This record gives sequence, C-alpha cells and structure tokens, in this order.
Amino acid sequence: MNDIKFTSGLSVVADAHVAFRGTPFVERTAPLNQNALWMRWDRNMVVDCYSDMVEELAAIRNRVAMGDMSPLSKYVIAGPDAERMMDALIPRDIKKLQVGQIYYAPWCDENGHVIGDGLVFRMDETTFRVSADPGLSWWKQHAEGLDVRVTDISDSYGILTLQGPRSREVLEAVTQSVQELPFSRLAIVTIAGRRVEILRQGFTGEHGYELWVKADDGAAVWDAVEAAGKPFGILPAGAWALDIARLEAGLLIVGYDYTSAGPDHGGAGIQAAGKYRASPFDLGLGRLVDFRKADFIGKAALQRMSNTGDHRQLVGLDIDWSQALDGKGLESNAPGNLRRVQWYPLKAFRGGKEVGHASSVAWSPSTGRMIGFGHLRREAAETGTELTLKWNKDGVAADVRARVVALPFLSLKRAANG
Repeated sequence: MNDIKFTSGLSVVADAHVAFRGTPFVERTAPLNQNALWMRWDRNMVVDCYSDMVEELAAIRNRVAMGDMSPLSKYVIAGPDAERMMDALIPRDIKKLQVGQIYYAPWCDENGHVIGDGLVFRMDETTFRVSADPGLSWWKQHAEGLDVRVTDISDSYGILTLQGPRSREVLEAVTQSVQELPFSRLAIVTIAGRRVEILRQGFTGEHGYELWVKADDGAAVWDAVEAAGKPFGILPAGAWALDIARLEAGLLIVGYDYTSAGPDHGGAGIQAAGKYRASPFDLGLGRLVDFRKADFIGKAALQRMSNTGDHRQLVGLDIDWSQALDGKGLESNAPGNLRRVQWYPLKAFRGGKEVGHASSVAWSPSTGRMIGFGHLRREAAETGTELTLKWNKDGVAADVRARVVALPFLSLKRAANG
C-alpha cells in the first residue's frame, strides 16, 4: 500500500484497487505513515506503525505521543429512563455518577460473563455516553420497553489520544486556558476554534487525555495539537505502540484477552474461543462490582463467584523469550517478531497439569522482558510460581518457561481507574 489516495468522506484508496475506511484524522495520519503499515480496527483502518514502534512507545513513556483511537464505538443513551437502564446494566452505582464524571466498568450477562468493558460518562441528568467495543444491539435490546433512545455516534467523532508525562503541558499550550482535570473527569474546551470534549483518560497507564473531536474538525485539531506538542518532543504513535503500552499497563481487550458473552461482533480482528468467556473477577475487575446497590444483570451469579472464589486469577507473566525462539541467531535483547503481540491464547501448565492460559504475549521494550497476561487457577497464581506455556513453533508445540509476577508490569504515573 505505497500509493495512498484520498476520496471524499472517510474513504481511502490504496493503489487505486483496494478501498478502506479511514478515521476523521486520516488526512493527517496517512502522510505520516512512513511504513505504509495499516491495521484493521472494526470498520476502520488505522496506522499500525508510523516509523519505529520502539520510538513511539518511548514517546508515550518519557515525553508525549498522540494517537488515533477513533474506531472505538460511541453510543448515546438518553431519555427519562436512561439512569434506570444504566443502573440495571452496570455493576457500579450509576446514581452516584455525577455530570462530567466517568466510570470505567464492565457489563455482564445473567451468568456473570462480561459482555464488554469501557467508559461510561454522564453528560446530564438523563444522558449518558458509552465508549467501548461494538455492542449496539445489546444496548438497544435492553432499551426496549423503556423511555430511552440508544444512538450510535461512532462516526460523528474522532478520538485523539494524548498520552505521556508531558501531555498536560501540551494540552495547556493548545487550549491556553484549560485547568488540570481530576482523573476520569470531562471538560469542554476550544482548540483551533473548534469545540472539543476532553476526557482525563487513556489506555497506556500514563498521564493522558482523550480528545473527542467532531469528524469534520479532525484535521484542524490534529494540526493544532501537533504544533503545540513540538517543543515537548511529541510523536504520533500507531496501534502497535499503543497495544504494547496497554499490555505493559496491565489493561485487557475484549476479543484478545477474553471472549464477549454478547451478541455483537467485537472490534478486534480475531475472537478468542467461547471457552474464554470471563467474569469481572476472572479479569481482575472485581473491585468494580458493587453488591450494595440494587439488583443488576448478573448480580446473583457474581455474588456466588465472589462467595466461593470460583474464578480465575489475572496475573502477569515473565516469559523466557529465548526458549520461544530456541536462541537461534538472536542478538541480546532483540527478540525479533516476538515484539508483536501474540493474541491467540497459550495453554499454561504447572507440574504437567493445565492450570489456565496466557494472552497478549509480547516483548516489552520498556521493561526489556517478554511479558503477557496469565489467567490462572488460584493454586497457580501466587507471585513467583513457575509455569510452562505451550508455544506453537511452526505447528509443533514447545515448552516455554514463565514465572508469575505482579501487575502492572511498570510503575505507572497516573491514578487508578475511576
């Protein structure tokens, strides 16, 4: 895809033969894509790597980076019964959610299996937004019989993520007025003469923001943020670097790390097998289940899981990458294609007994280790436990050593999820 041409709207044509859909920022991101590497994300294509993944990740960790998160689904849930509907679906107390405040939350089916997870924020007393992977039919299904409307605004907004320890300085420079937001709060500002909604959020573990930009304003806002960020060493970060950053931060993705129990297809390019359905407790999200509130979907099943401890434990894994490649032709700290996130689950064993599986395995440039998530039975989840992963080497299963470590893999600079 070396000859990128643009058509009207959000479509992009590559080599005049293959058309794909861009985001509201594609007029700016495509010319910056030096590698011509693209990744499909739900209905869109986003830049996979602009120049060098390690440099882009380093900008996230040490300075500031800007990235395109626009393909995330965005829904408005509004009407007199909106709070009633949301309180029945979300295991956190929606009645405590203030205007301009954001919850991170999972939502479950009657069996306590996670449909999806993402951000829920209140715009006013009767209007909420949800930002997550696709789930429109599920949300609409639960709106039936209520005085509430569910509207898909996914194509109406782009999301420009601004992440890194210097992101606040960039935001102050581009707005010339914004005051620091508490974590998980929303503000409305003007950038390049355009109205922009800013969420103090992100998917990297760093101090950062999500800028919700009207689709027609994408290029202008991108230019303004890029210009304001130059004195701070800003770089564009592609999907690859953002994916490694979320892994290092201990953050999971539906489809890759667990299977949605809902009716909608996920935004991920692949879907893990049905046996990888998970409860919030399996995913380390039990703290987000509030049993003190009135009944909500999945409450009874989740209460049983909590009482019995009948669920997996989410842990970090430190993996012997040299074993994964037999140490052939490897330079020190240069594991080659292991830098890509391995999305397909790997079986985990202890003493010859299967005790769970691993997901999102990849080389972490920030830690200099190969890491991944372990979804393990309780008896195998203690820090320091030695495990064996079944690695696929050209169709042949091979044993690779791994050790249980604490999450997250990095000492993070932001507050915990709100």
